[in-house]
Amino acid sequence: MHLIETPVRLNASLHKMIPRTINYLYGKTAIKFFKTYTLDAVHIYYIDAFSEVDVIMMADKRKIKSEEIDFTIDKLFPEVSRTELTVDPAAKAKVEARAKRKLQYHDVVIIQQKRK
Repeated sequence: MHLIETPVRLNASLHKMIPRTINYLYGKTAIKFFKTYTLDAVHIYYIDAFSEVDVIMMADKRKIKSEEIDFTIDKLFPEVSRTELTVDPAAKAKVEARAKRKLQYHDVVIIQQKRK
């Protein structure tokens, strides 16, 4: 497996890329910065907000495997203990319930690290 950072255009906005998921997580709260990655067929968004760091994993056509979640955690949170992270494999249902419509993605997993 290879985690590849994909370039982001200057005028790219997460609110335009994944609006329902961002609205679910942040509402109108500011985001410090974000990076995008790919891991095989999984889109990964690393988002550094002021109060937390989130990683959103999205797969178009299949479920996200636990090995892919573990690999992503190891690569993006190398210095963080697993006890400090919250992994939500049922995030897709929660986002859809809040947005009151289906997402175009087959599976969504959210990994959060709250700042102290």
